[in-house]
Amino acid sequence: MDKAILKKFVIESRQDLMEKIKNKINTFYIDEEFQSEQKGDLYILSNDKHTLSLTNDEYKKRELLIKRINELGIEQVIEEAAYTWFNRIVAIRYMEINDYLPLTKDNQSLGIRVLSSKDNTPDPEILKFTNLNTPDLDIDFKKEKYVELNTDNDKFKYILLLICKKLGKVIPQVFDGITDYIDILIPDNLLNDTGFVNKIVRGVPENNYNQVEIIGWLYQYYNQTEKDRVISAKKQYKKNEIAYATQLFTPDWIVKYMVENSLGRYWIEHGGDKNLIQNWKYFIKDNIQETKEKKIPTEIKCIDPCSGSGHILVYMFEVLYQIYLSYGYIKNEIAEQILKNNLYGLDIDDRAGQLSILSVLLKAREYDKNIFNKDIVNNLNVMSIQESNKLPKYLADNFNNSILKEKLLNLYELNLNTKEIGSLLEIEENDYTELEQFIHNDDTIFKIECELKILPLIKQSKILKSKYNIVVTNPPYLKSSLMPIILKKYVEKKYNYFKNDMFSTFISRNIQFAENDGYVGLMTPNVWLFISSFEKVREYLLNNYKINSMVQLAKGSFFKEATVDICSLIIQNSQSRNDIGKYIRLDKYKGDMDIQEKGFLDELKYKENNYSVSQNEFKKIPGCQFAFWLKNFDIFKYNTIGLNYESGGRNKTHNNIKYVRCWWEISNRNRWQSYANGGDFKKWYGNYIDLVDWNDEARKEYASHGGLYNQKYSNKEGICWNLITSATNGFRIKTSESHYSSGSPTIFGKLNNDFDYYLLAFLNSKVSQYLINIVNPTLNTTVNDVLNLPLNFEIDENINNNVKNNIEISKEDWNSFETSWDFIKHPLIEYKSGIGYADDKDWNFRIKDAYKSWKSNCDEKFKLLKNNEEELNRIFIDIYGLQDELTPNVEDKDVTIRKADREREIKSLISYAVGCMFGRYSLDQDGLVYAGGDFDKSKYKTFSVDEDNIIPITDEAYFGDDIVERFKKFIKVVYGDNTFNENMDYIAETLGKKGTETSEDTIRRYFLNDFFNDHIKIYQKRPIYWLFDSGKKNGFKALIYMNRFNENLIPKVRLDYLHIVQTTYEKLLSDVNYKLTTDLSLSDKKAAQNRQADLNAKLNEIKEYDEKIAHIANQRINIDLDDGVKVNYDKFKDILAKIK
Repeated sequence: MDKAILKKFVIESRQDLMEKIKNKINTFYIDEEFQSEQKGDLYILSNDKHTLSLTNDEYKKRELLIKRINELGIEQVIEEAAYTWFNRIVAIRYMEINDYLPLTKDNQSLGIRVLSSKDNTPDPEILKFTNLNTPDLDIDFKKEKYVELNTDNDKFKYILLLICKKLGKVIPQVFDGITDYIDILIPDNLLNDTGFVNKIVRGVPENNYNQVEIIGWLYQYYNQTEKDRVISAKKQYKKNEIAYATQLFTPDWIVKYMVENSLGRYWIEHGGDKNLIQNWKYFIKDNIQETKEKKIPTEIKCIDPCSGSGHILVYMFEVLYQIYLSYGYIKNEIAEQILKNNLYGLDIDDRAGQLSILSVLLKAREYDKNIFNKDIVNNLNVMSIQESNKLPKYLADNFNNSILKEKLLNLYELNLNTKEIGSLLEIEENDYTELEQFIHNDDTIFKIECELKILPLIKQSKILKSKYNIVVTNPPYLKSSLMPIILKKYVEKKYNYFKNDMFSTFISRNIQFAENDGYVGLMTPNVWLFISSFEKVREYLLNNYKINSMVQLAKGSFFKEATVDICSLIIQNSQSRNDIGKYIRLDKYKGDMDIQEKGFLDELKYKENNYSVSQNEFKKIPGCQFAFWLKNFDIFKYNTIGLNYESGGRNKTHNNIKYVRCWWEISNRNRWQSYANGGDFKKWYGNYIDLVDWNDEARKEYASHGGLYNQKYSNKEGICWNLITSATNGFRIKTSESHYSSGSPTIFGKLNNDFDYYLLAFLNSKVSQYLINIVNPTLNTTVNDVLNLPLNFEIDENINNNVKNNIEISKEDWNSFETSWDFIKHPLIEYKSGIGYADDKDWNFRIKDAYKSWKSNCDEKFKLLKNNEEELNRIFIDIYGLQDELTPNVEDKDVTIRKADREREIKSLISYAVGCMFGRYSLDQDGLVYAGGDFDKSKYKTFSVDEDNIIPITDEAYFGDDIVERFKKFIKVVYGDNTFNENMDYIAETLGKKGTETSEDTIRRYFLNDFFNDHIKIYQKRPIYWLFDSGKKNGFKALIYMNRFNENLIPKVRLDYLHIVQTTYEKLLSDVNYKLTTDLSLSDKKAAQNRQADLNAKLNEIKEYDEKIAHIANQRINIDLDDGVKVNYDKFKDILAKIK
């Protein structure tokens, strides 16, 4: 089955159908008033604008259409009509390909196709006169009417409506539109190249219809556009949006796993033929209990309470067919028996209800060619849930018997909002038999309406209150916060422990559906197996029911269909003495569902990741996580970290844009204080980038909404980590001067103990990560997850010294980059070494040698840190006895200090040089020299600071002190004259020297095109060097240092730099224009013309830019550094480079 083709076809077809239905509705002018006149069989509707001529049938259906629009709204009616026609044509297509179309009086196939031709000719076979005149064709065909029609499209529409009328008698749940408005909205031009029939015939290869499973995929993709819309809105769903948001097709092999290990197992355990197991590829043969009471096939009741397109019901049918056959039933009786006795299905979505019924009937037709002649087709126990919200109360007045009337009103009350609550509705015992009999025997004008509107409520109430031997479903996944309000309140009232998500609520409801000893099969997100918010769910299941088997799929395996990791399991409604369950983990099988299926089958055969575990073992883990792969559950015997440590809470500003800055953005370090706030994967030390507003007013604001952390932890050292991580956790010291947010959960020792280093060693070990993956294998690692880890606290000086060394190494690494507040000096300056000299003044240095020394230092520290971490791993692996599960080895990617990188170091040297040009740094003083306040030029003797805080970037050396000239001077001052050319070449080669470029050309190109982009990446889109940029033609560019900004700077940029560049270009253009008047070779002329065009473009760009910059210069805008880069940069966004 080619899902890509199906998806494209469905999404395009849905949009096209809806557009055509909308246009069709417009032709009936439903929002206009008309005068009506009947002339024979016609109704003439007219007003000042329009005249409509309608048949009696069309007139009645127009009235029904208007009524339906008033009831639902036009958008929902368009949707309803579009999916009904979609379902009908898909059903016909499936039946014609599989030769199931019941077109004779006894509902057999004639082998005639309605939508296509077996010989691939353009016209459908049904349009051929020989076929239309076939005596056995049971449609109300009128030859005289047919020949009056002018086009093939009109003829086809006429025949298609007759076919639907015929099929409405056979499968009324899908095709019965004779009494409503659907038929008059049949789309036009179905046979055109872009018509729906042509698309379904030409666009979807016939081999996709080999299995009824195609209906499920078509349903999923039909909902995809609306699903994407409602999910992306990230707000509480409306009632009619639940089906879109939660619909998810269940992969075929998981359906088979659930059905075989629930229905199949149930039959075998109740005396069924064991030979059937050979048919069940996904059956788990362990722990079969054969001592139970024997059953006969007709006694087994199976339900899918969230049936969707009927995929699970269809496979239930297959297994039941095998069961009946093995029991001795005659083949042509089995399908009817299954539909009558065994299968039940419910869904809140009417579209799903139609498709469930269609899927089940098509499966039944596969085994019984006479199934469409049997009464059971009209009395299936598969349906879409209806509600009583809009039922007219006058129907109750038809009941003279007060007891029956009370029962009807009770039925009304019970079924309010059931389109929202769905199968979660708990039904009390109430017998509606007399009410049902009264409606069947009613001879009043209300009989039909009662049958259509009340009998479905009685039927669904019966289904909802019944008990079943087998309950299998893929329930909706919907967080409590997104539930519509009525559903949310109902769930909170009825399913307290299970209320966090709709899928967990259905775990409880499905068990309620199950008879004692019955089986429940589920596919759900796997988060409930581990995270703390589902702990009560785990405890409840472990204490009251038996988990018979479970399959946990690999992370990301379901991401083609939904961004959620899943598991599938079988629960037995029993407290069996045998509490051993089978658990299969597919984590090593990375890939999509095909790979997961293969992995599952391999595990059934080879059992490498196939575990038999007692449920009581899970209770040994704090939080009862389903860590079934553990070999030794006694590792949780130690006291938890929470014995000696506690949560420090968290600071929550509720407005990080206002209250959080990067440290380089501000000037007042008393007001803005260090803030642990997440960041990159870092162990031991680091991620000190953010600051938080800590003045009195800000703290009061945090406290007003419960966001201020307990101040008893202020100025205390602790241990923090990132709440969200993509793989391994990195634990590090939270320094005493740092505050901390929810993005960096933090714990503190309860007493003045010396366990911090020991605890940090454990938390950064592979043992800790192993345990964290047990208690919470999601992307979020919470404080409770860490505090619940088992740890044998003891002071070990060797471990402490190891950790201190690791912290020191990590701190040195962090501070070697300019984004650290404690950055001292660039490593390529600190690690320079001299070559050939006569006296001190003649020292000369090669950057290449400095990089080599720096690289050697980095490699040594990296190796030392890696060895230290591996030693800690060995210690804790031995303590916990996990030698069989873990090795001490540490991968390079998990060592969180940086190895030397030539390109990164050269670019950062350039950045440091720019900092020295602007006075942020000085060659005469370590660390940050100027970030605000009074500017002291005397601190810059070795390399002079730029006087006016404006450095132009040009494509040629138009200024004597442009950025390239100043950079050249910096390289000479730092490394000496004798090695200047060699060092420039080394820098240019690192940046990617091109063709005939000189080294200076390469460096100039870097400043012109790439420097600012690199700068905004390093400074997290909060640049300290601002780029004045005229546009894509690079007419004018200049850098300034934000911290030296004043209101006179922009006028100076304009007058002293922009205008000079403009004058320079004008002179250059004049020279080129003159040159073009001389006698030039063709190549020289072409070059001059290109130069002329370039200079003209630059001048035009500069002139436009001058207008913009003049407007801002005249405003004399100043900035407050404490407002942050985003606010300040935005003031000048029209003249500064875009931050991407």
